[in-house]
Amino acid sequence: MATQDFTPSLSKAQLRKLARQTLARCPQKQHQHLSASLTQILTEALKAHFPNALRIATFSALPHEPDLSLLSSLLPERQFLYPLVLNEEMMSFHLVTDPTTLEKGAFNILEPNPQIHPPVSAKELDLLLVPGLAFDLKGNRLGQGKGYYDRYLQQIPDTPTIGISFGSQLLPSLPSEPHDRPLSHLLSERGFLTTNSPPNNHSKKT
Repeated sequence: MATQDFTPSLSKAQLRKLARQTLARCPQKQHQHLSASLTQILTEALKAHFPNALRIATFSALPHEPDLSLLSSLLPERQFLYPLVLNEEMMSFHLVTDPTTLEKGAFNILEPNPQIHPPVSAKELDLLLVPGLAFDLKGNRLGQGKGYYDRYLQQIPDTPTIGISFGSQLLPSLPSEPHDRPLSHLLSERGFLTTNSPPNNHSKKT
């Protein structure tokens, strides 16, 4: 989303529509190039800033989101967990050693199979990578509108989080509610940023 398209008066619904249009305009080759650059930057950031984060919750990308599918092969010493939608309100994370074993599930997103991918509780996560339609530099996030990550974030107030996006998804500010939990870090193909919203005990986790 271009900054010039943004005005503070836009509602969340208007921002979601604008963000989806912006992402859809990105050509496939450019999307692949940006995803590869972002994944490499993320790999280096995890090594430098989160050397002790073993259990990392990642995500399967929607068609126009950053594709992190190469991350596990670049960091084979880490454990990567993928989300599984349980119902209209809840999701869980499951350990996946081979991303090719993911299966198409809710919203046509590749998900773990709970029969072969063991669940990992929220308190066992060392780091959460968070997708979204847009982010601002304070760590506020605009999601798809279903609330899955908003609710999950409330369970892990002490766990570091990284909002994963393309540079076009970064905005000067976003509307937020008192119950929203801003993310502690942001990462795009432009680089890694620590926001003004660290988790409660960030130093314990990194």
